[in-house]
Amino acid sequence: MIEVLPIFTNSPLRNLTYLIYSNRTGESYSVDPYNAPLLLGHIKKMGLKLKGILNTHEHGDHTEGNLELKEETKCLVYGHKKAKDIIPGLDETLEEGDICFSVEGETIMALDTPGHTFCHLSFVHQNPKTILGIFSGDTLFNVGVGNCFRGGDPNVLYDTIETKYAKLPDSCLVYPGHDYWENNLAFSHHVDPNHPFRDEFETTRKPFQISTIGLEKKVSPFFRRDSESVKNRLTELGNLFKNDRDVFLSLRKLRDNW
Repeated sequence: MIEVLPIFTNSPLRNLTYLIYSNRTGESYSVDPYNAPLLLGHIKKMGLKLKGILNTHEHGDHTEGNLELKEETKCLVYGHKKAKDIIPGLDETLEEGDICFSVEGETIMALDTPGHTFCHLSFVHQNPKTILGIFSGDTLFNVGVGNCFRGGDPNVLYDTIETKYAKLPDSCLVYPGHDYWENNLAFSHHVDPNHPFRDEFETTRKPFQISTIGLEKKVSPFFRRDSESVKNRLTELGNLFKNDRDVFLSLRKLRDNW
C-alpha cells in the first residue's frame, strides 16, 4: 500500500507538504517540499529512502526544498513538461497519465490541471477500483480554488475544476498545497450566507482536517455555484452572471481581494 503523511510546515503561507511512501519497500516521494530539514527528519525517523520529488508547479513555495533534498538524498525531481527551465533541479518531466510511483496495485498518476499556472500537475492516488486521493497543489483548496495572479487564467481554472475535479469520486481525499481552511470558510460566509450544513460542519471540524471531494461539493462556494444562497449574494454584491462559468469567475474575482 501507498501511505500518505501530511506535514504542516509552519510557513507564513501555511504550506502543506506530503510524504508518500511504502512500508514494504521503504521507498518514498515528497510532494511539493518546502522545508527540507523537516522532511529529512521524517524520512530518517521512518527509515525511508527518498526516491523522488513531485512538484505540482513551479512556484517557489512549492519547490523550496528541491535542491537541498536532491543533494542530501540523490533523489530525482519531477515536474510539468512546460516547467523545464523554471523548477529547481528538475530531472524528469511528466505528462497526464504518467505513473510516478507504484506499489502492490496502487499508483500515483500525473494529471494535467492548468489554471493556477499553465505548468500545474495534480497527482492522483488510485487503485484498480477507484481514486483514493488527489494532491491538488494550488488548484483546489479546502473551501476554495487557487488564484491566477502568477501565470494563470481563471477561465482555464474553471475548465479544470469542471472537467477533472468535479468528476472525481466523492470519497476521494483532498491533499491541498496550503491549509486555508479559516480564510476560505470566512469567505464562504461572505458569499454563501445561507448554508446550514457549513455552519454545522464548522462546529466539528478538526485542525488540518483532510477533506474529500464530496465534502468540498457540499461546503465550497466554488462547487455550490447553482445554489440560491450564492447567486442571491452575488446579485446583492452587484455581480452580473449569465451562466455557471460567470458565477465561478465572479467568485474567484471576489476572493482575489478578500
